Amino acid sequence: MRANAVEDLLTSIHSANRPSAVWDSASGFFDSCGLDRIIYLDVGPVRERVMTTMPAAWMAHYTERNHARIDPFIRYCAASLAPVGTGIDYLEEHSYLDARERGFIREAAETGFRSGMSCMIRVKGSMGAAGWNLGSTMPRQQLEKILARHGDILRLAAHLSHEKLAQSDSSAEVAAPVLSPRETECLQWLAAGLRTKEIADRMGIRPITVELHLRNARNRLGAQTREQALARAITSGLLPV
Repeated sequence: MRANAVEDLLTSIHSANRPSAVWDSASGFFDSCGLDRIIYLDVGPVRERVMTTMPAAWMAHYTERNHARIDPFIRYCAASLAPVGTGIDYLEEHSYLDARERGFIREAAETGFRSGMSCMIRVKGSMGAAGWNLGSTMPRQQLEKILARHGDILRLAAHLSHEKLAQSDSSAEVAAPVLSPRETECLQWLAAGLRTKEIADRMGIRPITVELHLRNARNRLGAQTREQALARAITSGLLPV
């Protein structure tokens, strides 16, 4: 993956004026990383959006058979912010799946979907759910090598793309929140790939103070996770990329 891949993605989605253009940029980015079976959903009281690079024939079959009823991603992955392995290469790790759910995963494997990882942004609840199934035709071992090297970048790309897609649905101008200089600096170091202790060393403060600044930034930005806070700060123009 090129060092400026996320910068290129942000530039591309920033200039996109339609959800389809944002999707083209996001799906193209993930495809360049080998993630060629991705699924994005954002469903809730105000929108219902599902976008995917799965084959059209599979999606027609999915709709016709009402597979949303037995889709393990919706039932299990969407219930947790923690990443969950998806696809047939992870099937034996999920002993809790019933026969229909296992059959669903085997059917998906016929399209080439071998391995993937969930990246949830809003867990399933009264407000619906939003997130990604970052799937691929790669075997699990190859996918995990990519995730080990570039997982943080891929998750940030998923959050950036979601934020832009959500913004594209709203025509109202919303004032960007104001971050303190320390909150901004912590997010900048986070964007550079540093961990809490490394950020504390750079800033000359204690790790617990870094955690406090990041928590305050999440609250101001209305974010559930660090990745979501970082994505919202970038897409709102509060941070350079």
